[in-house]
Amino acid sequence: MKKHTVALTGGIGSGKSIVAKLFEIYDIPVYDSDRMAKSLMETDRNLINEIIKLFGKQAYNGNKLNRPFLAEQVFGSQKKLQLINSLVHSAVIDDFRCWACGQPAETVLFESAVIFENGLERHFDKTIAVIAPKHLRMRRVMKRSELSAYEVKQRMAAQMSHRELKAKADFVVNNNDKTAIIPQVETILTKIV
Repeated sequence: MKKHTVALTGGIGSGKSIVAKLFEIYDIPVYDSDRMAKSLMETDRNLINEIIKLFGKQAYNGNKLNRPFLAEQVFGSQKKLQLINSLVHSAVIDDFRCWACGQPAETVLFESAVIFENGLERHFDKTIAVIAPKHLRMRRVMKRSELSAYEVKQRMAAQMSHRELKAKADFVVNNNDKTAIIPQVETILTKIV
């Protein structure tokens, strides 16, 4: 059975994870790409070998990814960052396809903050963007993390704007604390299921 694949995206603090949980309540399985990317970088032998080929054996401490070393390598080089992103995204998409085939539901959701930024939208039938005003996003992130206002602003600046997300996504969920999100999710469900 061919799966109907839907990508869910949104910037930091937009409420993407809450929207993903709502889809799960409606029996739509959700693949958490961020969590799986971290796992695959330490369990997928092909990906591990490619990372070692690119950065050397010091990319790992035993079986664990040497995150400080890798961060030092990629954040100084746009080329290396693109290379590792390409490797990891390819492994994640392959893993998602295998995972999707094992799901009993006809429709599956792929949650990721960087769908459009990395050209991943081509792998999905539909896309959903979760948006929220900057001041709410700032407040949400600072409440749940140790990040400073400056660090949150930096991360937000590196992500796609609401205008761009709205233009690219097939559906938009507005998580502005004024508009109820459950009816928005239900409306989208009627169109994608």
